[in-house]
Amino acid sequence: MTHVSTSDLPAAPAKPSAVTAYVWDYQDAWTKQTGATQLLVEAGFDVQPLAKDQSPWGLSGMIFIGSFASDDPAYAKYMEQYSEDLYKFVDDGNLLVQMTQADQTENRPPFLPTTLEARRCDRDFSELHVLSSANTLVKGFPVEKNKVAWSGERLGWETFDRQGGFQVILSSDGNATYPVLMEGAYGQGRIVLAAMHLDKFRNADGKNVATPQRHELAQAFAKNLLQHAKDIDARKAKAIAVTPSPRVQRSFEQGSWTLALLPDTQVYSVRYPGLYSAQTAWLRAHVEERNIKYALHLGDITDNNTETEWQRAAESMKLLEGHLPYVIVGGNHDYGPSGDASTRDTFLNQYFSFDETSAREGFGGAYEQGKLDNTYHLFEAGGHKWIVVALEWAPRDEVVAWANQVMAKHADRKGILVTHAYMFSNSRRYDHTDKTSPNHWNPHNYRTPGSKNDGQQLWDKLVRKHNFVFTFNGHVLNDGTGYRADKNDAGNYVHQMLANYQMRELGGEGYFRLLEFTPDGNTVNVLTYSPLYDRYLLDQDQTFTIRLDEAPADQPLQRDEPASDGIKPPKSELLKASSQTLKATQ
Repeated sequence: MTHVSTSDLPAAPAKPSAVTAYVWDYQDAWTKQTGATQLLVEAGFDVQPLAKDQSPWGLSGMIFIGSFASDDPAYAKYMEQYSEDLYKFVDDGNLLVQMTQADQTENRPPFLPTTLEARRCDRDFSELHVLSSANTLVKGFPVEKNKVAWSGERLGWETFDRQGGFQVILSSDGNATYPVLMEGAYGQGRIVLAAMHLDKFRNADGKNVATPQRHELAQAFAKNLLQHAKDIDARKAKAIAVTPSPRVQRSFEQGSWTLALLPDTQVYSVRYPGLYSAQTAWLRAHVEERNIKYALHLGDITDNNTETEWQRAAESMKLLEGHLPYVIVGGNHDYGPSGDASTRDTFLNQYFSFDETSAREGFGGAYEQGKLDNTYHLFEAGGHKWIVVALEWAPRDEVVAWANQVMAKHADRKGILVTHAYMFSNSRRYDHTDKTSPNHWNPHNYRTPGSKNDGQQLWDKLVRKHNFVFTFNGHVLNDGTGYRADKNDAGNYVHQMLANYQMRELGGEGYFRLLEFTPDGNTVNVLTYSPLYDRYLLDQDQTFTIRLDEAPADQPLQRDEPASDGIKPPKSELLKASSQTLKATQ
Protein backbone atom coordinates (compact mmCIF):
# COMPACT_ATOMS: atom_id res chain seq x y z
CA MET A 1 0.00 0.00 0.00
CA THR A 2 1.28 3.51 -0.80
CA HIS A 3 1.02 6.25 1.83
CA VAL A 4 1.11 9.91 0.69
CA SER A 5 3.33 12.10 2.89
CA THR A 6 2.57 15.53 4.20
CA SER A 7 4.51 18.42 2.71
CA ASP A 8 6.93 18.29 5.64
CA LEU A 9 7.74 14.54 5.49
CA PRO A 10 9.28 12.37 2.79
CA ALA A 11 7.05 9.78 1.19
CA ALA A 12 7.07 6.36 2.89
CA PRO A 13 8.39 3.61 0.64
CA ALA A 14 5.68 1.65 -1.16
CA LYS A 15 5.25 -2.03 -0.46
CA PRO A 16 6.58 -4.23 -3.25
CA SER A 17 3.86 -5.38 -5.63
CA ALA A 18 4.84 -9.03 -5.20
CA VAL A 19 3.65 -10.87 -2.10
CA THR A 20 6.41 -12.63 -0.21
CA ALA A 21 5.77 -16.30 0.43
CA TYR A 22 7.84 -17.97 3.15
CA VAL A 23 7.83 -21.64 2.23
CA TRP A 24 8.47 -24.91 4.05
CA ASP A 25 9.04 -27.32 1.15
CA TYR A 26 10.03 -30.80 2.33
CA GLN A 27 10.77 -34.03 0.44
CA ASP A 28 8.81 -36.53 2.52
CA ALA A 29 8.88 -40.31 2.71
CA TRP A 30 5.30 -40.68 1.42
CA THR A 31 5.62 -38.99 -1.96
CA LYS A 32 9.40 -38.36 -2.19
CA GLN A 33 8.48 -35.14 -3.99
CA THR A 34 8.61 -31.37 -3.56
CA GLY A 35 7.24 -28.52 -5.67
CA ALA A 36 5.83 -25.79 -3.41
CA THR A 37 8.66 -23.36 -4.16
CA GLN A 38 8.39 -23.70 -7.94
CA LEU A 39 4.60 -23.57 -7.85
CA LEU A 40 4.49 -20.29 -5.93
CA VAL A 41 7.25 -18.68 -8.01
CA GLU A 42 5.28 -19.47 -11.17
CA ALA A 43 2.17 -17.93 -9.56
CA GLY A 44 3.99 -14.62 -9.01
CA PHE A 45 5.06 -14.81 -5.36
CA ASP A 46 8.44 -13.58 -4.16
CA VAL A 47 9.46 -16.88 -2.57
CA GLN A 48 11.78 -17.21 0.41
CA PRO A 49 12.47 -20.29 2.53
CA LEU A 50 10.84 -20.11 5.94
CA ALA A 51 13.60 -19.66 8.51
CA LYS A 52 13.37 -22.59 10.91
CA ASP A 53 15.38 -20.90 13.66
CA GLN A 54 13.55 -17.55 13.74
CA SER A 55 10.13 -16.40 14.86
CA PRO A 56 7.68 -15.76 12.01
CA TRP A 57 6.08 -12.89 13.91
CA GLY A 58 6.92 -9.68 12.10
CA LEU A 59 7.02 -11.22 8.63
CA SER A 60 4.57 -9.96 6.04
CA GLY A 61 2.80 -11.84 3.27
CA MET A 62 2.11 -15.58 3.31
CA ILE A 63 3.60 -18.55 5.14
CA PHE A 64 3.14 -21.77 3.17
CA ILE A 65 3.67 -25.07 5.00
CA GLY A 66 3.98 -27.74 2.33
CA SER A 67 2.46 -31.19 2.34
CA PHE A 68 3.93 -33.63 4.88
CA ALA A 69 6.28 -30.99 6.29
CA SER A 70 5.33 -32.32 9.72
CA ASP A 71 7.52 -35.34 8.92
CA ASP A 72 10.57 -33.03 8.81
CA PRO A 73 12.70 -33.64 11.95
CA ALA A 74 12.92 -29.85 12.40
CA TYR A 75 9.14 -29.38 12.37
CA ALA A 76 8.30 -30.43 15.93
CA LYS A 77 10.93 -28.13 17.42
CA TYR A 78 9.78 -25.23 15.27
CA MET A 79 6.17 -25.65 16.33
CA GLU A 80 7.11 -26.01 19.96
CA GLN A 81 8.91 -22.67 19.81
CA TYR A 82 6.83 -20.65 17.36
CA SER A 83 3.29 -22.05 17.09
CA GLU A 84 1.83 -19.06 18.96
CA ASP A 85 3.88 -16.67 16.84
CA LEU A 86 2.29 -18.17 13.74
CA TYR A 87 -1.19 -17.07 14.66
CA LYS A 88 0.20 -13.70 15.75
CA PHE A 89 1.59 -13.48 12.21
CA VAL A 90 -1.96 -14.12 10.97
CA ASP A 91 -3.40 -11.54 13.34
CA ASP A 92 -1.25 -8.86 11.70
CA GLY A 93 -3.16 -9.23 8.43
CA ASN A 94 -1.32 -12.09 6.78
CA LEU A 95 -2.13 -15.49 5.27
CA LEU A 96 -1.04 -18.85 6.71
CA VAL A 97 -1.52 -21.92 4.52
CA GLN A 98 -0.94 -25.51 5.55
CA MET A 99 -1.22 -28.29 3.01
CA THR A 100 -1.99 -31.91 3.89
CA GLN A 101 -0.07 -33.66 6.68
CA ALA A 102 0.03 -37.29 7.80
CA ASP A 103 -2.42 -37.72 10.66
CA GLN A 104 0.07 -40.13 12.27
CA THR A 105 2.55 -37.28 12.80
CA GLU A 106 0.13 -34.37 13.22
CA ASN A 107 -3.62 -34.74 13.55
CA ARG A 108 -4.22 -31.21 14.91
CA PRO A 109 -2.37 -28.17 13.53
CA PRO A 110 -0.48 -26.84 16.59
CA PHE A 111 -0.70 -23.20 15.51
CA LEU A 112 -4.49 -22.87 15.72
CA PRO A 113 -5.82 -20.20 18.10
CA THR A 114 -8.49 -21.20 20.60
CA THR A 115 -11.21 -19.84 18.30
CA LEU A 116 -10.46 -22.44 15.62
CA GLU A 117 -10.43 -26.23 15.75
CA ALA A 118 -9.47 -28.87 13.20
CA ARG A 119 -8.33 -32.47 13.29
CA ARG A 120 -7.03 -34.67 10.52
CA CYS A 121 -7.94 -38.30 10.07
CA ASP A 122 -6.96 -41.17 7.79
CA ARG A 123 -9.73 -40.75 5.20
CA ASP A 124 -8.93 -40.02 1.54
CA PHE A 125 -11.31 -39.08 -1.29
CA SER A 126 -11.24 -38.63 -5.04
CA GLU A 127 -14.66 -36.96 -5.27
CA LEU A 128 -14.75 -33.42 -3.87
CA HIS A 129 -17.88 -31.33 -3.39
CA VAL A 130 -17.69 -27.56 -3.76
CA LEU A 131 -19.48 -25.98 -0.78
CA SER A 132 -18.31 -22.37 -1.22
CA SER A 133 -18.10 -21.75 -4.96
CA ALA A 134 -17.69 -17.98 -4.53
CA ASN A 135 -14.53 -18.33 -2.44
CA THR A 136 -11.43 -16.93 -4.11
CA LEU A 137 -9.45 -20.09 -3.39
CA VAL A 138 -11.43 -22.20 -5.90
CA LYS A 139 -11.66 -19.62 -8.68
CA GLY A 140 -11.00 -21.33 -12.01
CA PHE A 141 -11.48 -24.84 -10.64
CA PRO A 142 -13.28 -27.10 -13.13
CA VAL A 143 -16.71 -27.81 -11.58
CA GLU A 144 -19.51 -30.08 -12.72
CA LYS A 145 -22.72 -30.49 -10.72
CA ASN A 146 -21.17 -28.84 -7.65
CA LYS A 147 -18.19 -31.20 -7.70
CA VAL A 148 -14.60 -30.67 -8.81
CA ALA A 149 -14.32 -32.23 -12.27
CA TRP A 150 -11.73 -34.83 -11.49
CA SER A 151 -10.72 -38.35 -12.47
CA GLY A 152 -7.97 -40.74 -11.52
CA GLU A 153 -5.81 -40.31 -8.44
CA ARG A 154 -6.98 -39.32 -4.96
CA LEU A 155 -7.22 -35.57 -4.55
CA GLY A 156 -8.18 -35.35 -0.88
CA TRP A 157 -5.48 -36.84 1.38
CA GLU A 158 -5.70 -37.01 5.18
CA THR A 159 -8.96 -35.11 5.38
CA PHE A 160 -10.48 -33.58 8.52
CA ASP A 161 -13.01 -35.34 10.74
CA ARG A 162 -13.56 -32.30 12.93
CA GLN A 163 -13.61 -28.56 12.42
CA GLY A 164 -14.85 -25.56 14.32
CA GLY A 165 -14.87 -21.92 13.24
CA PHE A 166 -13.88 -22.60 9.62
CA GLN A 167 -15.69 -22.08 6.36
CA VAL A 168 -15.56 -25.37 4.47
CA ILE A 169 -14.82 -24.78 0.78
CA LEU A 170 -14.26 -28.34 -0.46
CA SER A 171 -15.48 -31.50 1.24
CA SER A 172 -16.04 -35.20 0.73
CA ASP A 173 -19.79 -34.61 0.50
CA GLY A 174 -22.39 -31.87 0.54
CA ASN A 175 -22.65 -31.95 4.34
CA ALA A 176 -19.02 -31.01 5.08
CA THR A 177 -18.49 -34.38 6.74
CA TYR A 178 -14.79 -34.60 5.78
CA PRO A 179 -13.49 -31.13 4.82
CA VAL A 180 -10.67 -31.00 2.25
CA LEU A 181 -10.16 -27.23 1.98
CA MET A 182 -11.28 -24.70 4.59
CA GLU A 183 -10.55 -21.18 5.72
CA GLY A 184 -10.68 -19.53 9.12
CA ALA A 185 -10.31 -15.91 10.19
CA TYR A 186 -8.15 -14.72 13.07
CA GLY A 187 -7.63 -11.04 13.79
CA GLN A 188 -6.95 -9.31 10.50
CA GLY A 189 -5.67 -12.38 8.69
CA ARG A 190 -6.67 -15.86 7.54
CA ILE A 191 -5.65 -19.49 8.08
CA VAL A 192 -6.18 -21.91 5.18
CA LEU A 193 -6.03 -25.66 5.84
CA ALA A 194 -5.91 -28.11 2.95
CA ALA A 195 -6.03 -31.88 2.73
CA MET A 196 -4.50 -31.86 -0.74
CA HIS A 197 -0.95 -32.46 -1.96
CA LEU A 198 -1.12 -30.14 -4.96
CA ASP A 199 2.36 -28.85 -4.10
CA LYS A 200 3.91 -32.30 -4.64
CA PHE A 201 4.89 -32.79 -8.27
CA ARG A 202 8.71 -32.68 -8.56
CA ASN A 203 10.77 -35.80 -7.94
CA ALA A 204 14.34 -35.79 -6.63
CA ASP A 205 15.65 -35.08 -10.16
CA GLY A 206 13.42 -32.03 -10.53
CA LYS A 207 11.13 -33.70 -13.05
CA ASN A 208 7.42 -32.86 -13.06
CA VAL A 209 5.64 -36.15 -12.30
CA ALA A 210 2.12 -34.79 -11.72
CA THR A 211 -0.65 -35.48 -14.19
CA PRO A 212 -1.55 -32.46 -16.37
CA GLN A 213 -4.94 -32.33 -14.66
CA ARG A 214 -3.46 -32.09 -11.15
CA HIS A 215 -0.75 -29.63 -12.19
CA GLU A 216 -3.31 -27.31 -13.78
CA LEU A 217 -5.39 -27.44 -10.61
CA ALA A 218 -2.29 -26.71 -8.53
CA GLN A 219 -1.42 -23.69 -10.68
CA ALA A 220 -4.95 -22.31 -10.33
CA PHE A 221 -4.81 -22.78 -6.57
CA ALA A 222 -1.44 -20.99 -6.31
CA LYS A 223 -2.70 -18.02 -8.32
CA ASN A 224 -5.78 -17.88 -6.12
CA LEU A 225 -3.54 -17.78 -3.04
CA LEU A 226 -1.70 -14.80 -4.47
CA GLN A 227 -4.93 -12.88 -5.05
CA HIS A 228 -6.25 -13.87 -1.64
CA ALA A 229 -3.08 -12.69 0.09
CA LYS A 230 -3.41 -9.33 -1.68
CA ASP A 231 -7.07 -9.05 -0.69
CA ILE A 232 -6.24 -9.82 2.93
CA ASP A 233 -3.50 -7.20 2.95
CA ALA A 234 -5.90 -4.62 1.46
CA ARG A 235 -8.64 -5.70 3.90
CA LYS A 236 -10.83 -6.66 0.94
CA ALA A 237 -11.17 -10.39 1.61
CA LYS A 238 -14.76 -11.58 1.89
CA ALA A 239 -16.03 -12.33 5.39
CA ILE A 240 -15.92 -15.92 6.60
CA ALA A 241 -19.23 -17.81 6.70
CA VAL A 242 -18.57 -20.48 9.32
CA THR A 243 -19.75 -23.96 8.33
CA PRO A 244 -21.50 -25.87 11.13
CA SER A 245 -19.99 -29.25 11.91
CA PRO A 246 -22.25 -32.06 10.72
CA ARG A 247 -23.93 -34.22 13.29
CA VAL A 248 -23.86 -37.87 12.39
CA GLN A 249 -26.90 -39.88 13.38
CA ARG A 250 -27.30 -43.63 13.47
CA SER A 251 -30.31 -45.51 12.26
CA PHE A 252 -30.60 -48.63 14.41
CA GLU A 253 -32.01 -51.57 12.50
CA GLN A 254 -34.89 -53.22 14.32
CA GLY A 255 -34.15 -56.78 15.34
CA SER A 256 -30.45 -56.10 15.88
CA TRP A 257 -28.63 -56.50 19.15
CA THR A 258 -25.56 -54.69 20.48
CA LEU A 259 -22.33 -55.47 22.26
CA ALA A 260 -20.53 -52.52 23.92
CA LEU A 261 -16.75 -52.29 24.40
CA LEU A 262 -15.22 -49.97 27.01
CA PRO A 263 -11.48 -49.65 26.34
CA ASP A 264 -8.85 -48.21 28.71
CA THR A 265 -10.64 -45.91 31.13
CA GLN A 266 -7.43 -45.29 33.09
CA VAL A 267 -7.20 -41.54 32.44
CA TYR A 268 -10.87 -41.09 33.36
CA SER A 269 -10.34 -42.88 36.68
CA VAL A 270 -7.43 -40.66 37.63
CA ARG A 271 -8.53 -37.32 36.13
CA TYR A 272 -11.97 -37.27 34.52
CA PRO A 273 -14.32 -39.66 36.36
CA GLY A 274 -17.29 -37.76 34.93
CA LEU A 275 -16.41 -38.98 31.44
CA TYR A 276 -16.33 -42.58 32.67
CA SER A 277 -19.78 -42.16 34.20
CA ALA A 278 -21.01 -40.46 31.02
CA GLN A 279 -20.15 -43.63 29.12
CA THR A 280 -21.91 -46.01 31.49
CA ALA A 281 -24.88 -43.66 31.93
CA TRP A 282 -25.36 -43.55 28.15
CA LEU A 283 -25.22 -47.34 27.92
CA ARG A 284 -27.75 -47.64 30.73
CA ALA A 285 -30.09 -45.14 29.07
CA HIS A 286 -29.95 -46.96 25.70
CA VAL A 287 -30.11 -50.59 26.81
CA GLU A 288 -33.61 -51.14 25.43
CA GLU A 289 -33.37 -48.81 22.44
CA ARG A 290 -30.17 -50.45 21.16
CA ASN A 291 -30.90 -53.90 22.60
CA ILE A 292 -27.50 -53.91 24.34
CA LYS A 293 -26.78 -57.36 25.76
CA TYR A 294 -23.38 -56.91 27.40
CA ALA A 295 -20.71 -54.32 28.10
CA LEU A 296 -17.13 -55.59 27.99
CA HIS A 297 -14.34 -53.61 29.67
CA LEU A 298 -11.01 -54.24 27.91
CA GLY A 299 -8.69 -53.51 30.84
CA ASP A 300 -6.66 -50.66 32.32
CA ILE A 301 -9.63 -49.73 34.43
CA THR A 302 -7.31 -47.53 36.48
CA ASP A 303 -4.01 -45.80 35.81
CA ASN A 304 -2.03 -46.28 39.00
CA ASN A 305 -3.89 -49.08 40.80
CA THR A 306 -4.81 -46.73 43.66
CA GLU A 307 -7.87 -47.05 45.88
CA THR A 308 -9.15 -43.63 44.85
CA GLU A 309 -9.11 -44.61 41.18
CA TRP A 310 -10.75 -47.96 41.89
CA GLN A 311 -13.46 -46.25 43.91
CA ARG A 312 -14.20 -43.91 41.00
CA ALA A 313 -14.23 -46.78 38.52
CA ALA A 314 -16.57 -48.82 40.70
CA GLU A 315 -18.98 -45.88 41.01
CA SER A 316 -19.07 -45.48 37.23
CA MET A 317 -19.60 -49.16 36.54
CA LYS A 318 -22.25 -49.36 39.28
CA LEU A 319 -24.53 -47.31 37.02
CA LEU A 320 -24.93 -50.46 34.91
CA GLU A 321 -25.89 -52.78 37.75
CA GLY A 322 -29.42 -54.04 37.45
CA HIS A 323 -29.64 -52.65 33.92
CA LEU A 324 -26.85 -54.11 31.79
CA PRO A 325 -24.55 -57.05 32.58
CA TYR A 326 -20.86 -56.28 32.20
CA VAL A 327 -17.47 -57.98 32.19
CA ILE A 328 -14.20 -56.52 33.45
CA VAL A 329 -10.60 -57.61 32.98
CA GLY A 330 -7.46 -56.12 34.50
CA GLY A 331 -4.81 -54.38 32.43
CA ASN A 332 -1.18 -53.80 33.23
CA HIS A 333 -2.03 -50.51 34.98
CA ASP A 334 -4.39 -52.38 37.29
CA TYR A 335 -1.58 -54.44 38.82
CA GLY A 336 1.45 -53.72 40.98
CA PRO A 337 2.62 -50.63 42.86
CA SER A 338 1.55 -47.46 40.99
CA GLY A 339 0.22 -49.69 38.22
CA ASP A 340 3.65 -50.86 37.06
CA ALA A 341 2.56 -54.53 36.66
CA SER A 342 5.65 -55.72 38.59
CA THR A 343 3.32 -57.86 40.73
CA ARG A 344 -0.14 -59.34 40.29
CA ASP A 345 -1.49 -57.42 43.29
CA THR A 346 -4.60 -55.36 42.52
CA PHE A 347 -7.48 -53.61 44.27
CA LEU A 348 -9.90 -54.96 41.66
CA ASN A 349 -11.46 -57.52 43.98
CA GLN A 350 -11.83 -55.07 46.86
CA TYR A 351 -13.93 -52.67 44.80
CA PHE A 352 -15.80 -55.14 42.60
CA SER A 353 -17.59 -57.75 44.71
CA PHE A 354 -17.13 -61.34 43.67
CA ASP A 355 -20.19 -62.44 45.66
CA GLU A 356 -22.44 -59.86 44.00
CA THR A 357 -21.03 -60.51 40.54
CA SER A 358 -21.24 -64.30 40.77
CA ALA A 359 -24.90 -64.04 41.87
CA ARG A 360 -25.89 -62.21 38.68
CA GLU A 361 -27.61 -63.98 35.83
CA GLY A 362 -25.14 -65.13 33.22
CA PHE A 363 -22.12 -65.50 35.48
CA GLY A 364 -20.54 -68.84 34.59
CA GLY A 365 -17.55 -69.18 36.88
CA ALA A 366 -14.05 -68.05 37.78
CA TYR A 367 -10.56 -69.46 37.71
CA GLU A 368 -10.10 -68.61 41.38
CA GLN A 369 -12.96 -68.49 43.85
CA GLY A 370 -13.37 -65.01 45.24
CA LYS A 371 -11.45 -63.29 42.41
CA LEU A 372 -12.75 -61.63 39.26
CA ASP A 373 -9.41 -61.59 37.42
CA ASN A 374 -10.43 -64.54 35.22
CA THR A 375 -14.11 -65.28 34.63
CA TYR A 376 -16.57 -66.54 32.04
CA HIS A 377 -20.12 -65.43 31.29
CA LEU A 378 -23.04 -66.91 29.35
CA PHE A 379 -25.82 -65.19 27.41
CA GLU A 380 -28.06 -65.62 24.40
CA ALA A 381 -28.60 -63.13 21.60
CA GLY A 382 -29.59 -63.20 17.95
CA GLY A 383 -30.73 -66.78 18.22
CA HIS A 384 -27.31 -68.01 19.36
CA LYS A 385 -25.70 -69.03 22.62
CA TRP A 386 -22.60 -67.00 23.53
CA ILE A 387 -19.77 -67.31 26.03
CA VAL A 388 -17.41 -64.50 27.10
CA VAL A 389 -14.04 -65.62 28.47
CA ALA A 390 -12.37 -62.74 30.29
CA LEU A 391 -8.68 -63.22 31.09
CA GLU A 392 -6.21 -61.29 33.23
CA TRP A 393 -3.32 -59.15 32.03
CA ALA A 394 -0.61 -61.40 30.53
CA PRO A 395 -2.54 -64.62 31.22
CA ARG A 396 -0.54 -67.30 32.99
CA ASP A 397 -0.19 -70.79 31.52
CA GLU A 398 -2.49 -72.26 34.15
CA VAL A 399 -5.14 -69.65 33.33
CA VAL A 400 -4.93 -70.53 29.64
CA ALA A 401 -5.33 -74.21 30.52
CA TRP A 402 -8.44 -73.33 32.55
CA ALA A 403 -9.87 -71.32 29.64
CA ASN A 404 -9.38 -74.34 27.35
CA GLN A 405 -11.41 -76.45 29.75
CA VAL A 406 -14.16 -73.85 29.89
CA MET A 407 -14.43 -73.62 26.11
CA ALA A 408 -14.38 -77.40 25.69
CA LYS A 409 -17.25 -77.64 28.19
CA HIS A 410 -19.26 -75.06 26.23
CA ALA A 411 -18.43 -76.16 22.68
CA ASP A 412 -21.99 -75.38 21.58
CA ARG A 413 -21.51 -71.66 22.22
CA LYS A 414 -19.93 -68.89 20.14
CA GLY A 415 -16.92 -67.57 22.02
CA ILE A 416 -15.66 -64.07 22.78
CA LEU A 417 -12.20 -63.61 24.31
CA VAL A 418 -11.56 -60.43 26.25
CA THR A 419 -8.03 -59.69 27.43
CA HIS A 420 -6.03 -56.50 27.69
CA ALA A 421 -3.04 -57.19 25.40
CA TYR A 422 -3.52 -59.35 22.31
CA MET A 423 -3.20 -57.34 19.07
CA PHE A 424 -0.90 -54.44 18.15
CA SER A 425 -1.94 -51.37 16.13
CA ASN A 426 -0.46 -52.82 12.93
CA SER A 427 -3.20 -55.49 13.05
CA ARG A 428 -0.67 -58.17 13.95
CA ARG A 429 -0.97 -60.25 17.08
CA TYR A 430 1.64 -59.55 19.72
CA ASP A 431 4.48 -62.05 19.23
CA HIS A 432 7.58 -61.66 21.40
CA THR A 433 9.47 -64.11 19.18
CA ASP A 434 9.00 -61.87 16.12
CA LYS A 435 12.13 -59.72 15.91
CA THR A 436 11.09 -57.78 12.79
CA SER A 437 7.65 -56.44 13.73
CA PRO A 438 6.88 -53.87 16.46
CA ASN A 439 6.30 -55.38 19.89
CA HIS A 440 6.00 -52.25 22.02
CA TRP A 441 4.19 -52.95 25.30
CA ASN A 442 4.23 -56.73 24.75
CA PRO A 443 3.37 -58.49 28.06
CA HIS A 444 6.77 -60.20 27.93
CA ASN A 445 8.43 -56.78 28.22
CA TYR A 446 6.99 -56.27 31.72
CA ARG A 447 8.22 -57.56 35.08
CA THR A 448 4.93 -59.31 35.80
CA PRO A 449 5.87 -62.52 37.67
CA GLY A 450 5.13 -66.05 36.51
CA SER A 451 4.42 -67.34 33.04
CA LYS A 452 2.96 -64.90 30.50
CA ASN A 453 1.16 -65.30 27.19
CA ASP A 454 0.98 -62.70 24.43
CA GLY A 455 -1.44 -62.58 21.50
CA GLN A 456 0.24 -65.16 19.30
CA GLN A 457 0.57 -67.57 22.20
CA LEU A 458 -3.11 -67.13 23.07
CA TRP A 459 -4.00 -67.77 19.44
CA ASP A 460 -1.95 -70.96 19.26
CA LYS A 461 -2.79 -72.32 22.71
CA LEU A 462 -6.43 -71.29 23.02
CA VAL A 463 -8.27 -69.27 20.38
CA ARG A 464 -7.69 -71.33 17.25
CA LYS A 465 -8.68 -74.56 19.02
CA HIS A 466 -12.23 -73.52 19.90
CA ASN A 467 -15.32 -71.80 18.55
CA PHE A 468 -14.18 -68.25 19.25
CA VAL A 469 -15.79 -65.68 16.96
CA PHE A 470 -14.17 -62.56 18.46
CA THR A 471 -11.19 -61.39 20.46
CA PHE A 472 -11.17 -57.87 21.91
CA ASN A 473 -8.32 -55.94 23.50
CA GLY A 474 -7.18 -52.44 24.37
CA HIS A 475 -3.73 -51.46 25.75
CA VAL A 476 -1.99 -50.31 22.56
CA LEU A 477 -1.28 -46.65 21.83
CA ASN A 478 -0.42 -45.21 18.36
CA ASP A 479 -3.77 -44.87 16.56
CA GLY A 480 -5.31 -47.37 18.97
CA THR A 481 -7.08 -49.49 16.36
CA GLY A 482 -6.47 -52.82 14.67
CA TYR A 483 -8.45 -55.59 13.01
CA ARG A 484 -7.82 -58.93 11.38
CA ALA A 485 -9.73 -62.14 10.68
CA ASP A 486 -8.14 -65.60 10.57
CA LYS A 487 -9.54 -69.09 10.23
CA ASN A 488 -9.38 -71.32 13.28
CA ASP A 489 -8.60 -75.02 13.19
CA ALA A 490 -12.21 -75.78 12.23
CA GLY A 491 -12.05 -73.40 9.27
CA ASN A 492 -14.22 -70.68 10.81
CA TYR A 493 -13.19 -67.02 10.97
CA VAL A 494 -12.12 -65.38 14.21
CA HIS A 495 -12.46 -61.59 14.12
CA GLN A 496 -9.77 -59.95 16.26
CA MET A 497 -10.14 -56.32 17.20
CA LEU A 498 -8.15 -53.63 19.03
CA ALA A 499 -9.74 -50.41 20.32
CA ASN A 500 -8.13 -47.82 22.59
CA TYR A 501 -8.81 -44.08 22.82
CA GLN A 502 -6.71 -42.97 25.80
CA MET A 503 -4.30 -41.01 23.54
CA ARG A 504 -7.03 -38.57 22.53
CA GLU A 505 -7.77 -35.36 24.41
CA LEU A 506 -9.29 -35.79 27.88
CA GLY A 507 -8.04 -39.37 27.96
CA GLY A 508 -10.35 -40.56 25.21
CA GLU A 509 -13.13 -37.97 24.82
CA GLY A 510 -15.65 -40.56 25.96
CA TYR A 511 -15.38 -42.74 22.84
CA PHE A 512 -16.28 -46.42 23.05
CA ARG A 513 -17.20 -49.17 20.60
CA LEU A 514 -20.63 -50.45 19.70
CA LEU A 515 -20.97 -53.67 17.70
CA GLU A 516 -24.43 -54.03 16.23
CA PHE A 517 -25.36 -57.54 15.12
CA THR A 518 -28.03 -57.33 12.42
CA PRO A 519 -30.96 -59.76 12.10
CA ASP A 520 -29.29 -61.73 9.30
CA GLY A 521 -26.99 -63.24 11.95
CA ASN A 522 -23.89 -62.60 9.84
CA THR A 523 -23.43 -58.84 9.49
CA VAL A 524 -21.91 -56.70 12.25
CA ASN A 525 -21.69 -52.90 12.10
CA VAL A 526 -18.73 -51.61 14.11
CA LEU A 527 -19.27 -48.07 15.41
CA THR A 528 -17.30 -45.68 17.61
CA TYR A 529 -19.38 -43.23 19.65
CA SER A 530 -18.86 -40.49 22.24
CA PRO A 531 -21.69 -39.36 24.55
CA LEU A 532 -19.58 -36.26 25.27
CA TYR A 533 -19.92 -35.02 21.68
CA ASP A 534 -22.95 -37.11 20.68
CA ARG A 535 -21.15 -38.10 17.53
CA TYR A 536 -19.55 -41.06 15.78
CA LEU A 537 -16.04 -41.29 14.42
CA LEU A 538 -16.21 -41.91 10.68
CA ASP A 539 -12.61 -42.94 10.03
CA GLN A 540 -12.59 -46.23 8.19
CA ASP A 541 -10.88 -47.97 11.10
CA GLN A 542 -13.60 -46.70 13.45
CA THR A 543 -16.78 -47.24 11.43
CA PHE A 544 -16.92 -50.34 9.28
CA THR A 545 -18.93 -53.47 8.58
CA ILE A 546 -17.77 -57.05 8.88
CA ARG A 547 -19.38 -60.35 7.99
CA LEU A 548 -18.74 -63.22 10.30
CA ASP A 549 -18.14 -65.72 7.50
CA GLU A 550 -15.71 -63.47 5.59
CA ALA A 551 -12.32 -61.84 5.97
CA PRO A 552 -10.56 -59.03 4.07
CA ALA A 553 -9.04 -60.06 0.76
CA ASP A 554 -5.74 -58.93 2.24
CA GLN A 555 -4.97 -58.29 5.89
CA PRO A 556 -4.44 -54.57 6.70
CA LEU A 557 -0.90 -53.34 6.17
CA GLN A 558 1.04 -51.87 9.04
CA ARG A 559 -0.13 -48.27 9.28
CA ASP A 560 2.46 -46.97 11.74
CA GLU A 561 5.23 -46.64 9.15
CA PRO A 562 5.48 -45.69 5.45
CA ALA A 563 5.35 -48.57 3.02
CA SER A 564 8.67 -49.69 1.60
CA ASP A 565 8.08 -47.84 -1.68
CA GLY A 566 7.58 -44.57 0.15
CA ILE A 567 3.91 -44.28 -0.82
CA LYS A 568 1.25 -44.04 1.84
CA PRO A 569 -0.08 -47.56 2.52
CA PRO A 570 -3.40 -48.35 0.86
CA LYS A 571 -6.38 -49.10 3.04
CA SER A 572 -8.23 -52.36 3.28
CA GLU A 573 -11.32 -52.38 1.11
CA LEU A 574 -13.21 -54.12 3.90
CA LEU A 575 -13.00 -51.21 6.30
CA LYS A 576 -15.62 -48.97 4.73
CA ALA A 577 -18.36 -46.99 6.41
CA SER A 578 -21.75 -48.57 5.94
CA SER A 579 -23.70 -46.09 3.86
CA GLN A 580 -26.90 -47.98 4.65
CA THR A 581 -26.58 -47.32 8.38
CA LEU A 582 -24.96 -43.89 8.55
CA LYS A 583 -26.38 -40.58 7.42
CA ALA A 584 -25.02 -37.09 7.86
CA THR A 585 -27.26 -34.13 8.62
CA GLN A 586 -26.61 -30.51 9.48
